[in-house]
Amino acid sequence: MFYSAATGGFYGPSIHESMPADAVAISAADHATLLAGNAAGLQIVADQNGYPTLVAPPAPTLDALRAQARAALPAWESGERAAGIEHAGRRWLTTPEALQDIRDALLAGLVPGGVWVDAAREVVPLSLAELQALWAACVTRGAAIYQRRLVMETEIEVMDADQFNAFAPSWPA
Repeated sequence: MFYSAATGGFYGPSIHESMPADAVAISAADHATLLAGNAAGLQIVADQNGYPTLVAPPAPTLDALRAQARAALPAWESGERAAGIEHAGRRWLTTPEALQDIRDALLAGLVPGGVWVDAAREVVPLSLAELQALWAACVTRGAAIYQRRLVMETEIEVMDADQFNAFAPSWPA
């Protein structure tokens, strides 16, 4: 087995004609160790003699950490919005479909059959005023989620590397 620092690739002995000029011979055991280390997150780089070695990858930049943290926020927000809401002693669905059903009923000005179904799929007698109160609770919760996301976006902009290591989108304790 051979390794080329120029290409960062391994070559079998049967392809001498297309092997880079800088290729160095390595043992099968070293090749296996290098591949295992690479699979575990280490990088394969050439030493001063062109021989492959394993090194820890460089620490991500603050910009990369910021981008990673920002990228986690939409999933957090979607999860929070769809997680349901406690209101009037019951848990209610807040998926996009459930919210659309509430909007449709409010636009029609009626609660079909005078009942609604909670998150446990229990049929609950509900007046139009009670459905409006549920909708108000959903809107209030949605606004709180969005406001928390805005706060986290602001916090992300001033975090240091240690803070990024501990960061997970969440509500304050």
